[in-house]
Amino acid sequence: MVAIGSPAQWQADRLDVQAYLDRLGVTGRLEPDAETLRRLHRAHALTIPFENLDILLGRGIDLDVDVMQDKLLRRRRGGYCYEHNMLFALLLERLGYEVTRLYARPVLDAPKPLPRTHLMLHVAVGGETWLADVGFGDEGPLEPVPVADGTVVDQGGWVYRHARVAGTDKEWVLSLQREDGWFPLYWYATEGHHHIDCVVANYFISTHSSSPFTGRVFLERIAEDWRLNLNHRKLTLTRADGTVEVRYVADEEVRELLDEQFEIELTEDEAKVVVAALPAPPEAS
Repeated sequence: MVAIGSPAQWQADRLDVQAYLDRLGVTGRLEPDAETLRRLHRAHALTIPFENLDILLGRGIDLDVDVMQDKLLRRRRGGYCYEHNMLFALLLERLGYEVTRLYARPVLDAPKPLPRTHLMLHVAVGGETWLADVGFGDEGPLEPVPVADGTVVDQGGWVYRHARVAGTDKEWVLSLQREDGWFPLYWYATEGHHHIDCVVANYFISTHSSSPFTGRVFLERIAEDWRLNLNHRKLTLTRADGTVEVRYVADEEVRELLDEQFEIELTEDEAKVVVAALPAPPEAS
């Protein structure tokens, strides 16, 4: 039986570490310690956007290492949780970190339980364990969060709480502070997973009609003090001080918006496919 975390199944040897570091703009010391983990996590979160456009473009999401790194690193596109966190895990392992791949169940404000399909990571270093997640989009952490019960961290105005579920020792919830209190982002258990588990979950989330990533345009971008979300035509800019700006985008501005705000460059034909997937604009009031 293949052990959880067995390097062979993840094919870390195929990762182009230098291309990854170049994409992130990271230079200097790379000793596998907590400070390097923080620098890498922050650089990835600030650099590579969250996006589902290949699903709309009919290409699907391929978790082959060469395909993912060609897309996110060389072609400078974005991706969703599997692509982000699978690549990030490989980078960390190549640099000497111990990584466990975990599955989380998004909580958010869903009226019923959502499937446990979000991939995130535990990273062990220096006698400590950190939650690392560069693939949760505009509500995800900018930096790693300590795996310690009741931990509260302020990341430039974005405040997270990481807490153990009462009565358990292997279940945790990550929450984001809002004006009305703590907003649970996701629940997870500390059970490591194999590569095939990612393949199965990825197939569901990239093809099933009930998936949040099929049949709609969905992009997110993180900066130091703002988060940008494009959900179909609805563009939401949230700042660290709690202010929110919302507007709806027109067909003719989609390609430029993706290029300038999300740093995703599409061909003219690709942009037409994306625009065709958008619903009709809301009627002016």
